[in-house]
Amino acid sequence: MRIRRLAAPVLLSLALALPNAVLWTRTASAATPPESDIPGIALPGPVVNGQLGGPIYDVVYQVVVPAGYVIVAGLTGSAGTDFDLYLFDSSATTVLGTAGLLTKSIGPASSEAVSWPTRIGGTFYLDLNGASDVQGTYTLSVQVVPDSTPPSAVLLVAGGVTRVSTPQVSLQIAGFDDVSGVTEMSLSYDGVNYLPPVPLLTQFEWTLSAGDGLKRIWARVINGVGLYSPPVSASVYLDTTRPGVTAVTPVDGATVTTARPVISVQFDEAIVASTWANLGLVVQSAFGGIVPGTLVYYPSTRTGTFTPSVDLVPGYVYFLTIADVRDVAGNRVTASSWTLKYLRPASVAAVATPSVVVFGASVTVGGAVTLPAGESLQLDVREGGATAYAPVGPILPSGSGYSVTLTPAMNTYYRVNYPGSPTTIAASAEVRVLVRRGVAVLGSASSVVRTATAGRPVAITAQVTPAGVAAVSFRLYRYDVSRGKYVYAGSFGRSTGTDGRATLNWTPSAGRWYWRVSVPSTPQYANNLSATYRYTVSR
Repeated sequence: MRIRRLAAPVLLSLALALPNAVLWTRTASAATPPESDIPGIALPGPVVNGQLGGPIYDVVYQVVVPAGYVIVAGLTGSAGTDFDLYLFDSSATTVLGTAGLLTKSIGPASSEAVSWPTRIGGTFYLDLNGASDVQGTYTLSVQVVPDSTPPSAVLLVAGGVTRVSTPQVSLQIAGFDDVSGVTEMSLSYDGVNYLPPVPLLTQFEWTLSAGDGLKRIWARVINGVGLYSPPVSASVYLDTTRPGVTAVTPVDGATVTTARPVISVQFDEAIVASTWANLGLVVQSAFGGIVPGTLVYYPSTRTGTFTPSVDLVPGYVYFLTIADVRDVAGNRVTASSWTLKYLRPASVAAVATPSVVVFGASVTVGGAVTLPAGESLQLDVREGGATAYAPVGPILPSGSGYSVTLTPAMNTYYRVNYPGSPTTIAASAEVRVLVRRGVAVLGSASSVVRTATAGRPVAITAQVTPAGVAAVSFRLYRYDVSRGKYVYAGSFGRSTGTDGRATLNWTPSAGRWYWRVSVPSTPQYANNLSATYRYTVSR
């Protein structure tokens, strides 16, 4: 490729250095055709042909372009040539420099093309340059076309995500114009007031307005002839608040009896499922080892679960920590660590047979147990109105159960307790036995009908066992011949002495009668009602 042209200062130097140089340059200048430099010649038509290359360095065409039009030029040359294409605006005075140069196409062959829109119109110069010593023919095709169609734009915020955690986001703008191309853009925070146009950038950083909430950005692009596109907008939610945890199961410090417990964590907002699945919860032993397991996230409840894939070791504390879990905006979850311990399960059942007895009778307390081999139970009692248990003694299970016979002195709670061990959880069961006082009327047995004479007093003495001061109620019933049954005739309250006896003096009238004595319930004893004691009273 040959040197494109000699600049004017170089020619002047040659003129000063060589004899008769001034005459030579004048002769050369006189021989230079007018189309070899600006202002060139007016473009004769949309397609022109000519010779270029070798001794013909430049052919310049002058083109007038109206405002809002685009000049499109294409140059081809014959085989073996190397022609270049330059476009200058009206400020250029020569093609020997770069002043006024707008664009160029200088490929290694002769297939060149340039396109240039103008908003204000004016005179332009197309310079066809023979860039090698090979001379050949060229064909120049020039179109001056109007561009009356606005461009279109596409706007994308933060790669298309819906939420972001920082006000600095990436904006991507794509503009399209089928004639003059897109050259500038203008942005707005409110869709009304736009910032001054700046050169188009396909991707750049943008700062959202202050404060969390929905943010919308508007944009317009501008084509080469100055037409604005219709505005487009994109929105994103700015969320700078870190998500938190509303509940964990098991709770901090809990003891579990399942070797592979399901651990759940509920968040106060939606999180990205992949951040939970990628070691979102770390379960670590006291020795530092991380427990492997399966992590699952349930969007409907904002809950993540972790299920160990190996058994936890009983008796040791495990530490649980939420790792790099993030919400949709990218904020990391903030939460404190917590602990749990696994102990082997144990179970104790307790049943009393019977569960209600009269003072002096025995009960059997027993049930099924699940305990480590060789472990024993502890029997505790809480009698009457006591609030604390008192130990009675050990019970040694037999196989998977136990049984013990007891004689309660009053209402009693029995607690069968396994205190637990370093590797096994404690377990206990409680059962209540109600004890009724014995109550009877002294004299003939209840199966014997007693006799009395009308108008003569009869002493009726009740005995309550165990002895002691207690309230009793003597209840009298009379036989109603018309109804054919006994009907209630009244009751009379008395208190027993320390010997447990209470006496009622009764002066009967003729007829058939019976008495019953009841004793109410107390914290120590359940209520009770005596047998029926019948009387026949004659006149």
